[in-house]
Parts: sequence; C-alpha cells; structure tokens
Amino acid sequence: MVLAIGLAFMLLLILAGIGWPWFAQYGRISWRWPAGFTLVVLTLILLGYQHLGRFTLVQQEVLRQQEAMRLNNMLDKQSDDPTLYRLQQRIRQSPDNGGGWLSLAQHYLYRNEFDDALFALQQAERLQGANAVLDAARATVLYYQADKKMTKEVAYWLQQSLAKEPLQYTALMLQASDQFTHGRYVEAIAIWQQLLDSDNPEVDRAVIIQALALARMMQHAS
Repeated sequence: MVLAIGLAFMLLLILAGIGWPWFAQYGRISWRWPAGFTLVVLTLILLGYQHLGRFTLVQQEVLRQQEAMRLNNMLDKQSDDPTLYRLQQRIRQSPDNGGGWLSLAQHYLYRNEFDDALFALQQAERLQGANAVLDAARATVLYYQADKKMTKEVAYWLQQSLAKEPLQYTALMLQASDQFTHGRYVEAIAIWQQLLDSDNPEVDRAVIIQALALARMMQHAS
C-alpha cells in the first residue's frame, strides 16, 4: 500500500511536469484530467497488488505440493537396504520426529545420496529449528558432495555450527580430517587434541588417539 501511494505521488509529479508547459502556454489547466488519470492508475496498482498476492499464494501451494510429492517419493523409495527401510518406516510412524529425519539424512550421506540427505536435513531443521548439530551435518554432506573440498558453503556451515557450539564434535572432526587430508598435520593435531582435552561426551577417545598417533607419525615423516 505504501509503495502504491508512493507511485501515485510520483505519477502526480510526472503529470505536473507534463502539464506545466500547457499551463505556461494557455494560462490554465483543468485539475480534472491529472486527478482522474491518477485515480485510474492507483486503482490499477491496487488491483495488481491483489492479483500478485493471489499469485504468491498459488506459488506457495505449488511448492507445498512439490515438497509433499518429494517426501512421498523419498519414503516410497525401494531398496534392499534394511537400514533405509527401517528409517523410512520410523518416519512414516512419526513424521514430526526431527531426530528420525536426521538419522535418515546421515544414512543417505553414507549411501552418497547427497540431495536426499540435504532434503532430509531441511525437514529436520523445519521440525527442530536451526542448531549446531544440523549445521555440522549440512557442512558434512556438502563437503562430500563437493568431492571432499572445503568450499565457501561448507566453511560457512562449519562456522555457523561452531558459533553455536564451539566443541561440536562433527564440525571439528570434519575440520581436522580436511587438514589431515591436505597434509596440514599440525593443524589437524591441534583440533584433535582440543577434542581429546574436552569434556564433550560425544568424543570417541579411541578414534581420536589413533588419529593423533597417525598424524604425528606423518608429521615426522614429512
């Protein structure tokens, strides 16, 4: 509405500019034609906004139907994978369980089905809200989708995760693994040592100790 009034006001200014030469030449100008023309244009603008609102509602409904279809296709996907079937059934029974969607996303990542993993994460976030675990999971999926490259998008989601939870296990493990893969052993060791020294209950200490030993061996060998 504010935009429509602003447009009408601009139109009046334009009409004044157009009508001024007429007034200068003939000494008078009727107020009826610019006022009437402005009223017509304002009406058209308001009608346009009304139709635009309806069009937006139609678009939203189309997107909702597309999302529902994709959800059904995901849950109807046939596979010999018993874990996938179990997760699908779990979500069918409790579609509002965000944890179920996260587990499904993690399994899709394991199967290298990255688009489905990202979509499952979107459903989890819709139900749970944004959190450090989901941000780290999204970063992990994007990392492997990009063939183990630390893209700007991956770095962004890692940053979001660690901003919410500085010792987020998945996020730090992904960072350390990437550093190790690229031969930056000092950086990888620092991250793994940080996890080992933390009180994070998610930390698998045996895995971290093995990773530290391998990184130190590679560091001395290089």
